[in-house]
Formats: sequence, C-alpha cells, structure tokens
Amino acid sequence: MSEMDPQFIKRCIELSSQSMDQGDAPFGSLVVMEGEIISESANNAAQKVSDHAEVIALHRAHEKLGHSNLNGATLYTNCEPCPMCAFMTREYKISRLVYALPSPFMGGHSKWNIMEDTELQHFPPFFGDVPEVVGGLLEEEAKAVFKRSGLWMFGGDSRAEFEERLRPKR
Repeated sequence: MSEMDPQFIKRCIELSSQSMDQGDAPFGSLVVMEGEIISESANNAAQKVSDHAEVIALHRAHEKLGHSNLNGATLYTNCEPCPMCAFMTREYKISRLVYALPSPFMGGHSKWNIMEDTELQHFPPFFGDVPEVVGGLLEEEAKAVFKRSGLWMFGGDSRAEFEERLRPKR
C-alpha cells in the first residue's frame, strides 16, 4: 500500500458525497500517475446509465494523455468497480486498483474476478496485465456515505444484512 492511498480514497469519498448531493448514486473515482491526479469524476449514471465514475475518470485520463495505455496508473474508487468498470480498468491497462467498499453482489473483483483474471492478459493489445488490487481501505468512511443513500448492499457487512432481510418477519 502507498502512503498516499488514504488521501486519494478520501477524495473519492468526497466525490461520492457530491454525486449524491447532485441526485446520483454515491460513487467517485480518480486516476493517479506518479502521485498526481490525472482525472477525477463523480457518478453520472442518472443521466446516462454507462457513466459510472470509474468509466468517466478513465475516459478523462485518456483525453488528457492522448492515449489509452494507462500502465503505471492507479484507479482509486470509493467502491469496488462493477463488471463493466472492471473490464474498462483492464482495457485501459491500469496497474493498480484501490477501493474502499467491497461490492459482494456486483463487484468485478469479489463477485466476478475480472480484476485478477490471468487469461485476459493473453489478449494484447486489448487487456493489460493483472493489476495490483487493494480493497477495504477506509471502508467505514465510505460506508457512511452509502448509509445516507439507502444503498445497503455495499461493504463487507452487506452479506449479513442481506441474510437478515431474507429472514421471515414474525
């Protein structure tokens, strides 16, 4: 883990809160290279379903750098990327992924292991190598924003909450 990881995750959490304040789901992402934020984004999926914070941040990094090879970059996000975002992360050849909240029902790392799928790297130039993945950083801080949104299905404790919801009420 990098000493700057918590600082960048805190920025993602701020972006997720801003996203919620703007009427969208609480997601925020950054692309960082050599300690510098290249791009950042809140979610915009309420306007366009594919405009997840990770996808927008990756596209903005591409636009800024003029190419789609983000090898050497880290994608920071307040929540584990979904499968769509995980594939985009691999296609942009991100070297590291750092996230706060796990997504056990929809995650592209914990539910569908796209992030660590070694077979993808055998299809150059489409996919990059398996990135380093760091999950659960500042999870409780990120979870506080999700609690405000009513999205209970994110975080390490969400499986227990799901099982509780399934229990018959007496």
